[in-house]
Amino acid sequence: MIVTIQCFAQLARAAGGADHELDLDNGATAQDALRLFANGSSDETRALLFNEAGEHQPTILLFLDEEPVLFSEPAVMSERSILFIATPIAGG
Repeated sequence: MIVTIQCFAQLARAAGGADHELDLDNGATAQDALRLFANGSSDETRALLFNEAGEHQPTILLFLDEEPVLFSEPAVMSERSILFIATPIAGG
């Protein structure tokens, strides 16, 4: 199934763009998609999403089809789902 990964802010810059399509197996979760996306991306992108131990960065926010996703609770994706990934934004 084809799904879209949407990146925001510094993640979009590191990943080379805001929108990315992935081809996943049926039954794949948002967490599966995040790992596959990170594994196929730059070192900078992977570092924004996962720490050196392979654990997700606690500061990222995930939204599957506009619904919040907890990394600890698998969220099954469907054809044409959109996974939006937000990383922290600094400012003042």
